[in-house]
Amino acid sequence: MKVKLDETNTSVIACEMIEDEVKEAMRRSAVHYPVQWVERGYHNIPEKLHAILQERIARAEAAFLEKAQKCAGAGQPSAAKKRSYILLAFGLCGKSVAGLSSAGANLVIPRFDDCINLMLCPKIREKRAYMKAGVSYLTGGWTRDSGSALHLYEDCIAKYGERRGKRAFQLLFDAYTTAALIDNGCYDKEPVERYAREMATLLGLEVREVPGGIHVLTKLFSGDFDEDILVYPPGVPIREEDFAFRGEKEGTFIGKGV
Repeated sequence: MKVKLDETNTSVIACEMIEDEVKEAMRRSAVHYPVQWVERGYHNIPEKLHAILQERIARAEAAFLEKAQKCAGAGQPSAAKKRSYILLAFGLCGKSVAGLSSAGANLVIPRFDDCINLMLCPKIREKRAYMKAGVSYLTGGWTRDSGSALHLYEDCIAKYGERRGKRAFQLLFDAYTTAALIDNGCYDKEPVERYAREMATLLGLEVREVPGGIHVLTKLFSGDFDEDILVYPPGVPIREEDFAFRGEKEGTFIGKGV
């Protein structure tokens, strides 16, 4: 299902954690939508993230209304009545997006539990999740997060001292065996490789590279809404159960057509 998007009817709300990937996907899609960035770190606080996202949706709605009023005032009634789309560059993210809605725009979101699974997903999707147990996945954005492994290590040392802090840190990551770089072509790998090696030294992990991509984001920004994309018409809230992968062949539109 192809939907016509442009800079006048489309707004993006994105997590800073995937800023590199969002910017690259927009470049590849040759689009320049306005973007509201949400600070990284809120993925661990679903209730807070939910409130922030709903507030950002309200901001986007207000911007659409202002544009519509200007078009109507300029004698462009058809432009004023264009359908609006708010693209959420997020996943289900600990259920933080469940219940979000827009009164006047279509909400569009990738049908993934989180951004890691979104990037690990191959172009032909066969299942809901691709993350593997015991693997800490890394990109440029994840290494810069205040909740990343090495930041947690510094916090443990500051709180408990070097010996006890190192032990506390190791206990936090006791179930992990691998530090894996997601190679998606969107960030400078050298500093992330250094980060992974340091993390591996502290925790006794294997370091490896796994293939990744941003084709889901390019579909989101290009209006190519297939089985990986959920679309919610105005007034219809996002539902957790819609993220279950069922293998539909067409775009998943919730409610009436948009």
